[in-house]
Amino acid sequence: MSPADEAWVKELYEANARKMYKIALRRLGDKEEAENIVQEAFLLLLVRFDLVKIHPNPPGWLMKVVQNLIRHSIDRSQRQSNHETPIDEQVAQLSAPPKQILSLRDMLPPGLTQRERDLLVWFYEDELSYEEIAARLKIPILTCRTQMFRAKQHYRKLAEKEKDFSELM
Repeated sequence: MSPADEAWVKELYEANARKMYKIALRRLGDKEEAENIVQEAFLLLLVRFDLVKIHPNPPGWLMKVVQNLIRHSIDRSQRQSNHETPIDEQVAQLSAPPKQILSLRDMLPPGLTQRERDLLVWFYEDELSYEEIAARLKIPILTCRTQMFRAKQHYRKLAEKEKDFSELM
């Protein structure tokens, strides 16, 4: 990326990131998730830089991305809350014979690199933050977020090929 392009992205960030964060925070009520959404939006901008650079309204493009990411976050939260079990069922499940518990690592589709598998397992199963994962890998947090974004993208591509895995994320 040229210095002029970097300056353009920086200017776009400075002009829009705060507004994007406020919108995400207002809709989600979660500071960390709002920060993640803004960062993912700018990561998407970098991934699709050539398209966004020629877009007639780059700030509008970013806002649309934020809206979509917010909607995905809300959908993910609702799916999680729909899977919550009433206390009576939990007690019944405790008295039932134990089921074989599969790790997320066992359910990930083949084709992911070991690093991608580790990132996804640490983030989703072990519930480590980006900061904790970055410290574990001894890399900057932004690099960690970028690698996680790419791991998720690679997972989605593989999941499209194998529909059995598409419900994991």
